[in-house]
Amino acid sequence: MKQFIVVDFETTGNQPRRGDSIIQIGAVVVENGQIIESYSTFVKPDKPIPPFITQLTGITDEMVSDAPSIEEVLPDLLRLLDGRTFVAHNAAFDLNFLQEALLSQGYYPFDGPILDTVELARVLLPMQSGYRLVELASDFDIQHENPHQADSDAIATAHLLLRLLDILYKLPLITIQGLQMMISSFRFDVATLLREIEMEKLMHSFPIDEAGSFITASSAPEETSNYDIYRNLGLKRRKKWTEKQSEQPPIHFSFEPFFERMVALDGDGLALHHEHYEKRESQEAMMHAVYQAFTDQKHLLVEAGTGTGKSLGYLLPGILWARMHKQQVIVSTHTIHLQDQLFGKDIPLLQKALPFSFRAAQLKGRGNYLCLRKFEQSIESQEGATQDIQLAKAQILTWLTETTTGDVEELSLSPSGQSFWQSVRSDTASCLNRECPWFSRCFYFQAKQQAKEADVIIVNHALLIGDIDKENGVLPSFEVAIIDEAHQLDEVASQHFGTQLSSVELFQLVEQLGTEGEKQMLLLLANELKMWQPAEKARIEQHLQQIRIEQQMLKEAVTNWLQLFYHWGSERGMDTGESQRATLRYKTEDFKKKYKKLAKSSDLILQKLGNVAKEIEQLLRILPSSNGEAPYSLQRLQTDAAGLVEEISQVAVKLHFLLVEEQDEYVSWMEIETRTSRKQLFFFKTPLDIADTLRTTLLEPKRSIIMTSATLTVKNRFTYFMERMGFANLPEERVETLSLPSPFDYAQQGLILIPSDFPSVNKEGEQRFVEAVIAGCVDAVRASEGRTMILFTSYSMLRTVYEGMKSLLEGEEFELLGHGVDSSNRSKLVRRFQTGTKTVLLGTNSFWEGVDIPGNVLSCLIIVRLPFQPPNQPLLEGRSERLKAEKKNPFMTLSLPHAVIRFKQGVGRLIRQQTDSGVVIVFDTRIIESKYGRMFLQSLPPYQVETGPWTTLRERIAPFLQ
Repeated sequence: MKQFIVVDFETTGNQPRRGDSIIQIGAVVVENGQIIESYSTFVKPDKPIPPFITQLTGITDEMVSDAPSIEEVLPDLLRLLDGRTFVAHNAAFDLNFLQEALLSQGYYPFDGPILDTVELARVLLPMQSGYRLVELASDFDIQHENPHQADSDAIATAHLLLRLLDILYKLPLITIQGLQMMISSFRFDVATLLREIEMEKLMHSFPIDEAGSFITASSAPEETSNYDIYRNLGLKRRKKWTEKQSEQPPIHFSFEPFFERMVALDGDGLALHHEHYEKRESQEAMMHAVYQAFTDQKHLLVEAGTGTGKSLGYLLPGILWARMHKQQVIVSTHTIHLQDQLFGKDIPLLQKALPFSFRAAQLKGRGNYLCLRKFEQSIESQEGATQDIQLAKAQILTWLTETTTGDVEELSLSPSGQSFWQSVRSDTASCLNRECPWFSRCFYFQAKQQAKEADVIIVNHALLIGDIDKENGVLPSFEVAIIDEAHQLDEVASQHFGTQLSSVELFQLVEQLGTEGEKQMLLLLANELKMWQPAEKARIEQHLQQIRIEQQMLKEAVTNWLQLFYHWGSERGMDTGESQRATLRYKTEDFKKKYKKLAKSSDLILQKLGNVAKEIEQLLRILPSSNGEAPYSLQRLQTDAAGLVEEISQVAVKLHFLLVEEQDEYVSWMEIETRTSRKQLFFFKTPLDIADTLRTTLLEPKRSIIMTSATLTVKNRFTYFMERMGFANLPEERVETLSLPSPFDYAQQGLILIPSDFPSVNKEGEQRFVEAVIAGCVDAVRASEGRTMILFTSYSMLRTVYEGMKSLLEGEEFELLGHGVDSSNRSKLVRRFQTGTKTVLLGTNSFWEGVDIPGNVLSCLIIVRLPFQPPNQPLLEGRSERLKAEKKNPFMTLSLPHAVIRFKQGVGRLIRQQTDSGVVIVFDTRIIESKYGRMFLQSLPPYQVETGPWTTLRERIAPFLQ
């Protein structure tokens, strides 16, 4: 494939067989890596252009009124198509319109080769967050001035094709050959392209020594220098983790002179290496406080407003402490975004600016890392691999030529791909350790070794909490830790110290126990054992047959159990709530007393799990005692089988804890998935309180724990956070608090508008409130020219408002993006919002925090309702009951502080830098009408706040933003 015709059509809709037609054609000819010709024309359609198409493309009826018909332009297009490969971004769409146009004019359909740049990009750019043309063009610096115009789209797609072909040609031969094994994942003619590249690489050869010997392209200089070709996989070349780093020389600094040198605007400190560095009083105060807390063996809570620069505020003293005292410092965050900022921006800055060297490492939970042994095994076995799973394998194959970490968070996998990841991720139970042929290249052990030798280790909250709960954790022993985004630690700890199990997990386990398919692991193990121990053939077959029987009985037991619990929940009118899952709280003692059928069905599953585990263990005992002599293939299967036994044990422990054990200090509930036709159950058990656990496992044993966030206080007090996190029961002298103001001038940069005449949901009903919200949002969007984010606490209300706004704004140049409507992927929606114009983003829970959109892209933030948790949410309900029993007010002690912190997080999405300005609109009148409402406003920075009739307030938006 050397000749391509890159095509883009703009059309009146997406159904060519129902009368939709082409209104603009863009075509670009690419030959031998060069663009040699371009062609574009409007096309006169048979019917008027719908308003939403005009809004999307900018193409009007007037622009096409004198254009040629499709009959007139097809000869030109056919000339360009002749002998060339048809290429388009989302090729199925353009191809359907092309074929319909050809057939309607009496031509044969196009039957040449076809490539789809979306399909190619998914495989060749597996780390890409999105595959829309506008996103790819932006990331590759491809000029794309008029998205959704055929000429601009076609030229951008042509440049994208050239970039993708360049990436493809540079892949090592072994990867090209591996991709060909995934042929079923390709819808179009990628396989033909791969075969051509393979032949070119095989035919090309390189002299490598004085004797004139030649080698094939699989060992070409660029491949051997850039790639590590090992056991039929091509990996990015990296330093093997077994190479121990040299000792760092000790350092000796007095903090004050060192600190003054680092923050000075002249000299060789931060200012020299940070282009936009400026002195910030709050940041400097934080540096002092953190270092002092380490010195005095105290814990420190720091609320640092947006713009404080808290990352450098804790990293600089933390790194100095680590190097001076030879003590590792742990830095824990909640979001990937902040981890990436710390590791990709702040750490490199400090490595340049500090007058001494230091080492930093990033460590995540073991399941985040790819197990190369398991992936190699999955490539060898293609049985039962769906198209989606083949695509995931293809993505991982190319990703291995780029990644140095093996961290799944780099990958952009589909839901099916994420499911496949579970089968190839690293885990303890199935690890061969030093017996594994991949050990020296193992991503997980590499990360552990780097962490062991680092001065500062970046982790996430889940890993930190999981580690302090174990005697022999993943993290090296530490005495000091800095926890950023600390307001999230409560939820992460509650999840960790609780348990959850889904019916999907159970069924996946049942499938793993299968012995029917020729590639099933237990059957492979039995066959290997027969070869290794022929005298035991009959006993092996006996155990295998018993596993088959037990697996079938387990499958029936799980199916029956699912039906019983599903009907039991449905009969009790489970509350669907806003998660689209029906929820029902339960007590395990009720199963034994009132619902004995449910208890028996759970007991039967536990019994069958025990039986099948016992049979697998019996099979494993047939292995010879001198197992070190066994071949690698048998060792591998033995380890996987032992891992399966461990997995059975873990599931059994979870099931027993969730449905048999009664724990007064826990809340138990089940959820039923209502969005899909498949019946799925989810069981949860979570501790009512984690304060004592955090105090005894984290706060009391450690020298100094720093917790920081932009939102730790309610009405300028740390009381709520301290009680939830275990600080309240520590000696007062061990805990310091510090509240640091933001450097932003909120009174000038921000305006909060609260309409006093909005209907109340409680008094006037939800319908009237929603109607007012729709009208109010449309007013605000028009006044701010898009650039608006609307935060909801309810999916159903979001969808209703989305539809209402779409109807009222039809024909206007606004793009609405609804979470759960246009996409469920937060990152993709935020990206589309940032790259769009006149865009409006409607988001629910996950959009209240962790969304960072600086600049004038976001100028208006609307909060529809105050973010109170639903009162019937099981964990809140359980905690409220406990507080009542202690004669405390659950609303004032729990619900209100939680909502205030959430509200502060939401408002914090707006002003992200000193040049930002914006308007916050709150449509929930409880904030000015209720006694508790003032607590929300008193907890915010000093914004201008105005109340009054909406007709008056809406006129303030446009002038303020100008």
